[in-house]
Amino acid sequence: MTAPERSRLARERLSRELRRLRTEAKMTGTATARATGMSQSKLSKIENGMLLPSVTDVERLVAELAAARETRIELVELARSLHAEAETRRVVLHRGAHRHQQTITRVEARAATSRFFQVNLVPSLLQSESYLRIVLGTMPQSEQEAAVAALRIRRARMDDLAKQFVFLMSEGALRWRMGSADLMAEQVEHLAAIQRRPNVRLGVVPWSADANVVALHGFHIYDERVVTVSVLTGNATITDPLDVREYLGLFSRLERLAVRGEELQALLKRIAEDHRRLS
Repeated sequence: MTAPERSRLARERLSRELRRLRTEAKMTGTATARATGMSQSKLSKIENGMLLPSVTDVERLVAELAAARETRIELVELARSLHAEAETRRVVLHRGAHRHQQTITRVEARAATSRFFQVNLVPSLLQSESYLRIVLGTMPQSEQEAAVAALRIRRARMDDLAKQFVFLMSEGALRWRMGSADLMAEQVEHLAAIQRRPNVRLGVVPWSADANVVALHGFHIYDERVVTVSVLTGNATITDPLDVREYLGLFSRLERLAVRGEELQALLKRIAEDHRRLS
């Protein structure tokens, strides 16, 4: 049985047991709702499995309905476990680059290994100052400064050799013109210098690779706990273990397509030269 199926059955059991207790107590929905401080509509949704009650809701219901001690403990713990599971499966959307940087700063501080993949953008930790200003260019000046300050804190952690940073990007990310040709050439050369750090692993998936892998968007993975994804209106944080494993598997497949070492150095040199020819 899958985890979603187990969760569905547990929710059905919780609602069924609460409804049974009220029936056995010979209390109407209106009287029970009033006694426990909730609306009749809310109680109806709980009893019909349309709404997961809070732990406090369940505590009040089992007390008001005079459930046996063992039943009280069992149903309260069931509600608590369902909420814990729901929390791990949440996808949280953060709006605003500064708020996102603050969230990621806290996540990265705890991570031993951080993995980054981008399709059409250089990862923020690897962006030159000029490239970064272009990326943040649509923000108000005050928000730009706050985002840059948060990013500098994150970049300082790359000096901690106990932490590992693995970067992957498509060749298209390095050819996508975010500014002048000279700016792009400097950005590519900046990557060539950064990859010499002992705790940094950089790979690029060349356009010539037989990439039979679907990567719809960029993403970041912190250890095996958290994934973040940037979308048009904000940044999503994913913590469900099954989803995180899916992203880890995709990252591994992309890593096998990437070039590194001397082959990567040659590719970066060609891309930088191509940009400079456009200037």
